[in-house]
Amino acid sequence: MRNIVSAILFVALSGATCAASAQDNWTGWYMGGQLGHANANASTSAALGGAWSSESAPLQSEVVTGLTRDLDANGTTYGLFGGYNHQFASGFVLGFELGYDQINADEAVSTGLQPTTAFPSLEYDFQHAIELNHQTTLRTRLGYASDRHLFYVSGGWTQVDIDASTGMVSNGGYKKLGMISKRANGTQWGVGYEYDFGNRWSLRGEYLRTNTGSFHYDTDYLPGSSFTSPVYSESIKQDLDVDTFQLGVSYRF
Repeated sequence: MRNIVSAILFVALSGATCAASAQDNWTGWYMGGQLGHANANASTSAALGGAWSSESAPLQSEVVTGLTRDLDANGTTYGLFGGYNHQFASGFVLGFELGYDQINADEAVSTGLQPTTAFPSLEYDFQHAIELNHQTTLRTRLGYASDRHLFYVSGGWTQVDIDASTGMVSNGGYKKLGMISKRANGTQWGVGYEYDFGNRWSLRGEYLRTNTGSFHYDTDYLPGSSFTSPVYSESIKQDLDVDTFQLGVSYRF
């Protein structure tokens, strides 16, 4: 995908001196490709239930702390987009855009067995992981055009494929794991700048903020786990925000 974007950019730059009837007017259909970097922050909280109520408050607090960890998943993004703009006589531009991106952002961490303060002989290993895959967006763009320069803001709906998991293992054989794979709906807003080369090709840079809201999942016992009766339960809640910086090239029809 990087090679494709580079090739398109080369063509746009090499033909910047060519004349075009659509110069200095952004009205029309367009499509293009983009490449960027995503930084996803998953804010995690946990709640205990079931037989945990019979355990001491200090131990419950340490387990909640171990299950609560924020994750930062960084990686590249690339994709395609297409849309339509209408430029008014005042210079304002209104449009809509549909985009699809592949996100290669993930993080997985493990604490290793660590003794608890409440009971030093009791050790826990907490594991956390998150991975972002595909993202689809449908957004509006509102901007102002000045000659070949377009400054704009955007906002709309997005859908992100998320895989997340949280687990814990003790030296006493307590083994739990919670997992979720979901297509999360959310919102996306951002700001951008686009430059028209004058030959129907344009180059743009954007900052986008994605929020998927909260999602929840519970842990389950793994085979061979101890303390299965009475039942201990752990509930995980995560909030995901994604910051994306990207460059794109497009062609207006």
